Amino acid sequence: MVKISLNKIPSGNIYLKLDKKLIDSIFNIINKSNTILPESIKSQLYRMNLGKKTSLSFIKNFSLNMDIPLEEFEKNTILITSIKSTNVGIKEPKIPIDFATKEGVRFIASVMGDGELNKQLNIRYNNQSRKLIDIILNSAKKIFGDIDFKLYYRKDKTYQLHFPKIAGIIVSLLGIKPGYKSKNNYGIPSFIFQLDNKLKAVFIRQFFNDEGNVRLKDRRLQIKQTIECKASKKEAKSNIMKYAPKSLLGIQKLLLDLGVDSKISLGMYRNGKIDWELSAYRIENLSKFKENIGFDLEYKNKLLGQAIKSYKFPSAARNGRIDFALRCCKKAQENYGFITKEILAKTSNRSLKTATYYLVDLKKRKLIKCIEKPKKRDEKSLSHRYIIS
Repeated sequence: MVKISLNKIPSGNIYLKLDKKLIDSIFNIINKSNTILPESIKSQLYRMNLGKKTSLSFIKNFSLNMDIPLEEFEKNTILITSIKSTNVGIKEPKIPIDFATKEGVRFIASVMGDGELNKQLNIRYNNQSRKLIDIILNSAKKIFGDIDFKLYYRKDKTYQLHFPKIAGIIVSLLGIKPGYKSKNNYGIPSFIFQLDNKLKAVFIRQFFNDEGNVRLKDRRLQIKQTIECKASKKEAKSNIMKYAPKSLLGIQKLLLDLGVDSKISLGMYRNGKIDWELSAYRIENLSKFKENIGFDLEYKNKLLGQAIKSYKFPSAARNGRIDFALRCCKKAQENYGFITKEILAKTSNRSLKTATYYLVDLKKRKLIKCIEKPKKRDEKSLSHRYIIS
């Protein structure tokens, strides 16, 4: 479900105000057809003629009985709301509402990120960046139409956007569940995965705007999500695909579509809740993220650039580092007859420190053995010599 039409919106407690031209046209149809209508329907029609709202339930039934396409009502709706007593809602709504646009996917990502759909089906979005607040507000207007909103500046120096319930009702039709995200654990709407890479990149960018950060100390992109989990830490760690947040699993899939490899791991475990982490390492992944996705926040783009520039050597995949190290050892042994940390560093194009780690890991796995030790421990110029076991 990508486009939300009147037919897909639940009828209960939804009210419309129609353009006078359509109302006049309806009266003409009734007069020409000499149709005798019940008093209850006449009453609703005269209310509409006076510029009053009528229920969506009435419109759907009237459309069916009078054989007037529901699309005619969509084109001539000048207000849609979930409140009968006021006009708070969406004026000049863009029905059917299309979420398969850059504004649509960004808005969904914002609700899943720093936003929320509360139990009353009101959408709220919190952020300390006024730039992001304006981006989300403009996206909402392009998706829905002239939507009512409230903007608050809170004591914690963050902004909070409030959207009316009608927007929340519509968004919930995409699979976004109301209430705490840590309990609901809902995934990314399925249609997002069918979009082109440009729209996928917009979704990821907004999600990382809200939830992502760049860690310079270990040069990685990271997102954290917390969900409730009854499984033990050991069980959750052994079955990540079963227990990890569906949102992170979806982001991981979307990142891979754009050539960025990532890893989901278990973080802190406490009181039946687990902090899950999605991380992207290696200069290749960071560079692809910068080129194809990026951030809307300049300071995050700057941090990402610093992380990329801090790489002095090409990176190997973390889950393939042992195989990489062993291949380099074989090459070094072929050229020199033995392996030292200096030779391995040169052969692998890595730092001396990294080469030392390689040798330690290979020795633990009994993939190499030492054939010569320095005669004096304080001889810094001498190194252990190894060969492949």
